[in-house]
Amino acid sequence: MLDFLLPVWNTFLVHPLINLLVLADYFVHDFGLAVVIVTVAIRLALFPVFRAQVRSSRAMQELAPAMNDIKKKFGNDRAKLQQEQMKLYKERGINPIGGCLPMLVFFPVLFAMYAAFQQVGGLGVGTHALTIEHLRDMVLWPFLQFTVADRPPDASIPMTAPWLPWVKSLADPDLSWFGLIGPLPIISSLLQLVASIQALPRNPAQTDDPTQRTMQSMTYYLPLITVVFFKDLAAGVFIYYITTTIFQIIQQYFVMGWGQLPRFIPPLANIPTPADKTMRARERAAIVEAEQDMEEPLAMAASGRNASGGGGRRRGRRRKR
Repeated sequence: MLDFLLPVWNTFLVHPLINLLVLADYFVHDFGLAVVIVTVAIRLALFPVFRAQVRSSRAMQELAPAMNDIKKKFGNDRAKLQQEQMKLYKERGINPIGGCLPMLVFFPVLFAMYAAFQQVGGLGVGTHALTIEHLRDMVLWPFLQFTVADRPPDASIPMTAPWLPWVKSLADPDLSWFGLIGPLPIISSLLQLVASIQALPRNPAQTDDPTQRTMQSMTYYLPLITVVFFKDLAAGVFIYYITTTIFQIIQQYFVMGWGQLPRFIPPLANIPTPADKTMRARERAAIVEAEQDMEEPLAMAASGRNASGGGGRRRGRRRKR
């Protein structure tokens, strides 16, 4: 049904990834390491996008106590609640959907990597090697022909990683344990769990919001769902996912700290991170600002009552005279 989009999909995402993988393999002669290099290059190219995501997530965490105060005060007035929430976002310069926008980049690249391994698997000897003849004629960009120029047409690029001896081809699933599942899907799931827990605020504000509680519980369930439903993906896709998740964990360490990881790894609580001091200061500032915003209407109302009462007393005194 969407076949008309396939040329665009291949031209702008899948084939560029294949060319980058072949270029990286030309220098390192290791297709698995080529995946790692290309993944790091993609993360660095998209660093501003993902940095904005992490900062948006951190800012939302800092606002959590103030948001809970607003919900307690205006929870029964939905329109007023949304108005006050948007006012707080505007005052703090936060885009509430800013944390979702990078996913519009992450998932297409992930699916393109999956499609790339599907296609290179079909351009080779079975799925174990990528033949130079097929690669040169069908995919490779002209200015990258030097990567295969000195190889005969019947030569091939092994789609293996010597440091993963149990994986015969990166275009095949990693089902090395009893034909069910291999280490790569499990490692990627555990790293996803670490990154998700790290993204949670260290001292989360208490909330009765069922939506927030559901989102928090999904932090623990989603990695399991991932490993069960996506274990049949190509091993190379999991190398990409593992590498990008490690990059994410490092990035979050500098911007968000350890998050809730010390709950499960207590020694981390004694190791300060670059984000701790800044985050605590901004959390206090957000709470003070929210309290001031809520106290101003009360103070104005009290001032109005005092002025009205004082005027009444003065008029009474004048009548007595």
